[in-house]
Amino acid sequence: MSPNHLLILFFFISASKSILQIPEIPQFPRNSPQYNQYPFCNTSLRIATRAKSLISLLTLQEKIQQLPDNASAIPRLGIPAYEWWSESLHGIATNGPGINFNGTMPLATSFPQVIVTAGSFNKTLWSKIGPAVATEARAMYNYSQAGLTFWAPTINLFGDPRWGRGQESPGELDPMLVSAYAIEYVKSFQSGKWDGEGGDDGFVFGEKRALKGEGDQSDDDEGLTLYACCKHLIAYDLEKWKNFSRYSFNAVVLN
Repeated sequence: MSPNHLLILFFFISASKSILQIPEIPQFPRNSPQYNQYPFCNTSLRIATRAKSLISLLTLQEKIQQLPDNASAIPRLGIPAYEWWSESLHGIATNGPGINFNGTMPLATSFPQVIVTAGSFNKTLWSKIGPAVATEARAMYNYSQAGLTFWAPTINLFGDPRWGRGQESPGELDPMLVSAYAIEYVKSFQSGKWDGEGGDDGFVFGEKRALKGEGDQSDDDEGLTLYACCKHLIAYDLEKWKNFSRYSFNAVVLN
């Protein structure tokens, strides 16, 4: 059975459990006459224009409240609270607070760990895993069980097993492999239009690449299914070791 058949079977089983359930539609300010007069609600404007409009309306305190992963609601503008932290490293995972499997979508496909997948050196495989994960992620968002922003892929260079969590990375100190994996996963996960110089969609190392929107003249990332966030900063890996945590430990990285 092919991966596509498995994916279709998954959605059939999930839907059959609650075929009469209607997904809860998120309440966006553009759907309310109380807020839809604001320029940031005007979907005919470019995303950059709408973002500038929204930011210009925020107070300093409201901007600060948007800095954590669990961004606060802004009731006076109709902006709902949002959890930025959802995980999709090799499938939708529960270790992100933005994910909830207690609903119509009770499970998701888990692909092999990234270090195994990257070891195949198969860009076609990588580009097929991305949209498979994204399809499930978008379905979960449609049923209010996930957000639209996912923290993946990991692009750390895994140089020493003592760093920990090496299975999340594409491999050892090979920046070419890591960058190739990241490009294939991100572009296929986000389902955006990627064009290199000369309009060639084929990947070439060292080639300039830009994420384009739906219109040829647009430099916005409109039309994306989801957003991928590459991670992490170097030396991030310490996890609750003895009396230390990665949020307070002062890591001194030696060359």
